[in-house]
Amino acid sequence: MILYTMMPHEMVFPEDEQHFTSQQVISCDAGHLVVEQLSNNQYRIIRLISGNVMNYLDNKYAPGSIIQAKPQL
Repeated sequence: MILYTMMPHEMVFPEDEQHFTSQQVISCDAGHLVVEQLSNNQYRIIRLISGNVMNYLDNKYAPGSIIQAKPQL
């Protein structure tokens, strides 16, 4: 069987369920971000999913960057 996917091996075949369940996909201006929650309002970017290649050059979407969640009104 051959699996053609753009997703990394770690997301298709996670090492353990806890690692996989700690990740979330959120929407942003550039597309979608796969993030891992660090605290109530902080997230670490795992990867960017976007159709625009220029978004990958933007440092604010770089893997490992910490972002703050906006408070919901």
